[in-house]
Amino acid sequence: MNNPALDIIVPVWNRPIETRNCLVSLLNYSPNARFIMVDNGSDRETERLLQEFAEGLDDRALLLRNDVNQGEVKALNRGLEKGSAEYLAVVRNTSLASAGWLEPLLEFARQRPDAGLIVPRLVNAAHAKSEAHGSQSGPYREVCHGSFAAMLIKKELYDAIGGFDEQMDGGLWCLKDYSRRACRAGFLTFSVSGGTVYFVEEVTLGSVVRREEMMQRTISQFRESWGGAAAYCMIMPKGADLAVVGQKIELLLKGARQGNFFSIVVHSALYKEMVKAGYVSLHENIRIEPLPLFCTAARARKILARIVSERPDTVVVAGIDGITFAGVESPLTFAEFEDRIRRLQ
Repeated sequence: MNNPALDIIVPVWNRPIETRNCLVSLLNYSPNARFIMVDNGSDRETERLLQEFAEGLDDRALLLRNDVNQGEVKALNRGLEKGSAEYLAVVRNTSLASAGWLEPLLEFARQRPDAGLIVPRLVNAAHAKSEAHGSQSGPYREVCHGSFAAMLIKKELYDAIGGFDEQMDGGLWCLKDYSRRACRAGFLTFSVSGGTVYFVEEVTLGSVVRREEMMQRTISQFRESWGGAAAYCMIMPKGADLAVVGQKIELLLKGARQGNFFSIVVHSALYKEMVKAGYVSLHENIRIEPLPLFCTAARARKILARIVSERPDTVVVAGIDGITFAGVESPLTFAEFEDRIRRLQ
């Protein structure tokens, strides 16, 4: 097979039934892709299954084997090392691709040179009916991390930063670290609401104590590399227009990509303009809080109190310096806030 546009890496450890279903779904809905299957020390039944698939696919398949289970991240990295296509897809062997899962990812990757990791619409297979319609408000948005259930990685990004950190837990913090490294190299992480991949929650093995120790080590390592996250609530005064918000968006995006959380309180008229401009689905860490059309000072204070109660460390920021908000005595000035964000990594 000459220079496939896509290599699909599937780390496998046992679970032959789920693995077969996963591979069949990928074969049905991923035309012309090459498959890199990493057998992570599986049992004999799973080993035979993978051999059969590899033989049937001929030059569309590469089967790698580890004698013992080295963990998902190490297996994944071994597969990524063998990838040569322009795009590398990572799919867990318990996930199921659906018709049209791949095309929106590839199309978005081609349209956005800054997109390094792209996550499809992921639906928990156990709640597939209730999640038939996703909650994402737009066709795409930036997110803080990818997913080992399924994601697309540009080979250009992999060549720039390498694989996943094998010293981390192989879960959320490992994924966050990879997206932060990608961002530092100029690549962003997106979720695209087109095609769907169904996934199942992974069963975590090992003792509770050992898992907790590993988690704490991973969190400490992440924070040592990237620092902690802060939460901010920015209040846009009545009369602020879309142009004012637009001037601040890039700074908010920079802060969100650093892991910070933002709630932006706006009046109803401005909220409608922000919806039209696509500002409500920019990044999963940026939330727009519209005030009611007829909003009293008491109601506004309640909304602000609710936002702060969700994260007690929330810092209230003035959207426009010098303009006060009912119930807020000494908000952080926007100039001070801007300085904080720009001083971060």
